[in-house]
Amino acid sequence: MNDLSEFRRQLLDEVQQYAALEEVFDQDAFFKVTCNILRDNDVISEFEPAYFRYGEGTKSFLLTDGYDPSSYDQDESVVIIGCDDNVSLRMHEEMPTITAAEYNKYLRAMRRFIVDVWNGKLKDQVEESSDIFALTSLIREHRGHIRRFRIYFITDRKYTGRESTTEKLEQDIYALSKKDDGINLEIHLWDITRLEQAAHATSSVENLTVKLGTEGIQAVHSPDVEPNMQTYLLFLRGQQLANLYDDYGVKLMESNVRSFLSMRGKVNKGIRKTINDDPSRFVAFNNGLTATASSIETNDEGNITAINNLQIVNGGQTTASIYYTWKEDKANLDQIVVPVKLVVVREETARELIPSISRFTNSQNKVAEADFSSNSEYQIKLEQASKQVLAPANSPTGILTYWYYERVRGQYDNEKRRLTPTARRQFEKQYPSRQRIKMVDATRYLVCWEGFPQIASLGAQKCFARFAEETANDAKTIRQIDKEYYKQLVCKRIIFDSAYKQIKRMDWYLGAYQMNIAEYAVAKYSYDLTREQLECDFSEVWRLQSVSPTMLGALMRAAAQASAVINSDKRPTANPSEWAKKDECWKMLQEMPSCLHADPIYAETSKRKAAAPSRHMAATKNMAEAAARLHEKPVIAEVSEATASISTVSNRADTPPQTTHSTSTDSHRYKLMHIPHRNWYTLYNWCGKHHRSLNESETAVMWKLSQNKELTDDEIAVAWHLRERMLFQGFPKSLLEPRQ
Repeated sequence: MNDLSEFRRQLLDEVQQYAALEEVFDQDAFFKVTCNILRDNDVISEFEPAYFRYGEGTKSFLLTDGYDPSSYDQDESVVIIGCDDNVSLRMHEEMPTITAAEYNKYLRAMRRFIVDVWNGKLKDQVEESSDIFALTSLIREHRGHIRRFRIYFITDRKYTGRESTTEKLEQDIYALSKKDDGINLEIHLWDITRLEQAAHATSSVENLTVKLGTEGIQAVHSPDVEPNMQTYLLFLRGQQLANLYDDYGVKLMESNVRSFLSMRGKVNKGIRKTINDDPSRFVAFNNGLTATASSIETNDEGNITAINNLQIVNGGQTTASIYYTWKEDKANLDQIVVPVKLVVVREETARELIPSISRFTNSQNKVAEADFSSNSEYQIKLEQASKQVLAPANSPTGILTYWYYERVRGQYDNEKRRLTPTARRQFEKQYPSRQRIKMVDATRYLVCWEGFPQIASLGAQKCFARFAEETANDAKTIRQIDKEYYKQLVCKRIIFDSAYKQIKRMDWYLGAYQMNIAEYAVAKYSYDLTREQLECDFSEVWRLQSVSPTMLGALMRAAAQASAVINSDKRPTANPSEWAKKDECWKMLQEMPSCLHADPIYAETSKRKAAAPSRHMAATKNMAEAAARLHEKPVIAEVSEATASISTVSNRADTPPQTTHSTSTDSHRYKLMHIPHRNWYTLYNWCGKHHRSLNESETAVMWKLSQNKELTDDEIAVAWHLRERMLFQGFPKSLLEPRQ
């Protein structure tokens, strides 16, 4: 097995583990696992689910799986993310491929989705309680100001290349296309090869090449004093710089600069005044830019004609100010000249050098003050503490484990990769992937516990930046970091994850904004403890490696309050996730009664919810009606009521595999009757969501199983065949396994 096949196997194993642990569908797990790779490589800043499929198999096919909620604030762009379908069906294939034609099918579906939302066609089809509502409302709210859409399509398959008849099927298309109702589009394909490169990358994996024309730009090369980098001094015309920002936006900015400095609409008053009143002196008044690159291209005269992976590490505000002054004031940039120091860094040292260059060149502003580097004293001490703390041996095997703190992105996977297969298995036992804490995620747990859920709601990157700015270089905080400090961090992670996971099972959960609700719930729980002069029993959480029923009950009381506030009709902002970023949202929750006096809530007794209450109720009604009709007359409908309302169904013919299980009716009966009854509701909703057709007999037996009613032998046969078919078509196996 080659490295790429091995990586794919490990990736899909992680997807299945995540799906089982979080009780989500494989499609959702694939979205989250792969988006984490993109986030860790600064391709996107954040990600939120926004699953939508319509008209699959037709020319009206629409598709999206999620989006980056922070992209608009950065540079007035909207990031749309789509994922390949049927990942679970390809789990055991050696190396499946995706052709240009198939990729283009998904690409067109994502384009259609954008155009339909842009033109208001989906306005009445999206429920406010759905994940997709936040994305569509974001687009509608900022329709007049969005400068571009960035499309990312992610697949576990290997891309085979472009079609001979199509020129625009490269993996990265930065050239803006306005054919879709005047909408600017930027397109990126992430296949399994690119995911593997990103997971083990030492530098940027995005293919961003800035072209400077055949004549190029003259540059002065500094004397060679450092073998890992080359430095050049050059000058860019103001119009050139404005055009580059117009073409690439925030992608030109180094990732840490993006986190600290929102570029949207920001214009420095001094820069604007100089551009408008004294443009010829701009080069004298302005400090210019510092930028890095992976390589450059030159012509015969030695002029720079192209810069590969250009990243501005200092001068982001200058760049944005020039652009917005040009756009808003219609300023003439002919006399604007900007000095640039360009540092070309070798790929193998890029991740070490670029953050340092960024930090030291920003020595006079808040970017540097925060010391955002993973090499900060705070981060190093936290990692050291993590290696000194053994978790309690609560598993049946009695194996002692650690909570792995990933100070450097990709550190966990890279450490595993260097080991032999035997040593790798031992490593995975000692450091289970579920016990990995990423640097940017740790901040969310700490910030929520300290009572700043509105900061956590800004997203992991911005939350990390704010935390670093306020706390990470504080000498008192750094002195506090020891084994006990790290144990409490782990406990806060356990508390947060427990709340997040439980929310989707609750009757009051409307089906969206789960992360925002969890952030506010943890903050409210901590706030109420402080308000009543109580302390959290972290020692019990650490000993159990879980939360008690009493604590879970209080957290869910807080979560219900948070949901009511975030989804309140009185909120001043249409988008609940935007409302969650406001101080006023947190103040409103603080005014609610204490959550500490709730009755214990056990996860086993709360209702598993796969969608909004209205959809769950509809599922119950439809299944019950099908059961009643089945007893009236033995007629089998071709399509269930749930799928009949959907205009099209995938035309792919799915043939279930031959079962390898026992054919004993009693054995099948035992297994079917011990599947949690709520999981049949989940399966029913999943069939509607994924356009899986159900006949009336199947719908009827699902209803009876959901009500714990006994089945006849014939019904057992129908139910077992249905189970096998749905597993083959991608439904999570963990949800159709019997429980004792």
